[in-house]
Amino acid sequence: MGRLIVTRSTNEQIRLTLRPGASVEDLLCELEDTGIWITMIETDGARARLAIDAPNQLLVLREELIADEQG
Repeated sequence: MGRLIVTRSTNEQIRLTLRPGASVEDLLCELEDTGIWITMIETDGARARLAIDAPNQLLVLREELIADEQG
């Protein structure tokens, strides 16, 4: 299980997808056992700080990295 701590403003997004080369079967087993946990750590006006605990088979990307990844 990995953890990402990220700050998001209103309407900013996060995407969770299968990590390249990851096993769907392994992901499903880990999701069944532990799931995905999203914890609100703090808020400051229109911004929120989140902690995302997800299986290592998942890739968690901020939306600005998705645009960079797609070229």
